[in-house]
Amino acid sequence: MKYPILILFFVVFYLNGYGQKNKNELRDDEYEVQFVRTGLEGTILFKVFSYGKNEKSCLENAKRNAVKAVIFTGIPWSDLQRPLATDPAAIEVHKDYFNAFFKENGKYRSFVALSSDGSINADDRMRVGKMLKIGFVVSVQKASLRKELEQAGVIKSLSHGF
Repeated sequence: MKYPILILFFVVFYLNGYGQKNKNELRDDEYEVQFVRTGLEGTILFKVFSYGKNEKSCLENAKRNAVKAVIFTGIPWSDLQRPLATDPAAIEVHKDYFNAFFKENGKYRSFVALSSDGSINADDRMRVGKMLKIGFVVSVQKASLRKELEQAGVIKSLSHGF
């Protein structure tokens, strides 16, 4: 009778520890966005919280994730609530294009810029497990990005359906 209870105890203990380990693991491509305001003609200003091992990796992830948010998820409470790519399968259908577009120092960098002087609000910097989470205010040129995606055949032009 002792052995089944002992085995059950270890199984529950192991599964509990395993679940907690996975919950605390974060990936570099996870992010959160908060709308700030509509910028100059064709741009949008928002805060993107990205994860990384250090400030430099957080910054690079934030730039990449900001463009991903505009293309694939949209920005809540903004005029860009719907993403530019309305087809959920676009990332798989155009996988080669997006791999090249989002590679290190890829073309995505020409559509995003930091909107601050580089200083980070203390409330926008936190440690989550072994990762650092930092919020950066960025500006994305949504009009230029739309034009690029249309020319690449990833999305249809606005005049396509009319």
